[in-house]
Parts: sequence; C-alpha cells; structure tokens
Amino acid sequence: MKVGNYRVWLFQAGVKPSKTVGLGCVANVAGIAYGKQAMWNADGSVTLIGGVGSSDIVQCFSKIIPVPDGVEFV
Repeated sequence: MKVGNYRVWLFQAGVKPSKTVGLGCVANVAGIAYGKQAMWNADGSVTLIGGVGSSDIVQCFSKIIPVPDGVEFV
C-alpha cells in the first residue's frame, strides 16, 4: 500500500509558522536511493511529500531550517 503526501507530526503546542515552510530533504528511505522532502504547515503539522509505501523504512536526520522572508512564528 502506498499513501500520498503524509502528515507525520502535529505539534499540539509551541511555535508555528505563519505560512507553509519547505523543509527540503529531511530523511532518506533505507535501501533506496532517494530522500523524502517535507513541509512545515501553518497548523503546526509536518507533511512528507510524495508519501510512503508499506515497506519503506524512513530514516530522519537533523535539519537546520532557513526561515523564508515573510514567515513569522506565533
């Protein structure tokens, strides 16, 4: 089974961006030569772009996030 864009985190508290921030490559899929891109959404959720398959093992890594112009954190 494969799912499309997949919301993987929803922060219930803490700062949230005023608009969606592209996070770039945030993880790789074990055994496959491609990475996973993500977005940090204004509701505090983080969405993996392109989804995941049932046998995918997603290995996340730490990330420094550049903040785009016009984005505020509330």
